[in-house]
Amino acid sequence: MSTVDFKLPENLTIANVHGLHEEFESLVDTKDCDKVILRGDGVTRADTAGLQLLVAFVHATKERQIQVDWDSPSEKLCSAAGLLGVGDALGIH
Repeated sequence: MSTVDFKLPENLTIANVHGLHEEFESLVDTKDCDKVILRGDGVTRADTAGLQLLVAFVHATKERQIQVDWDSPSEKLCSAAGLLGVGDALGIH
């Protein structure tokens, strides 16, 4: 089993969701991945589309029994998640 470090982009916005979605898909389809560490310290912008994608990713990892941990989510990311009410779904505290 393995742990994957995943650095989120600076702009977690609709402009980036397509490429990010593909990266997330390949991550959850990796057979030997049992833990993902999301590095969110560099996120300076996050919109609804970006956060929806993150929620879907976290949900998909739970279905596949992949643990998700956060490493230093930025204040912008945390406040955007809080504003949209998805902080608990993302496990950001």
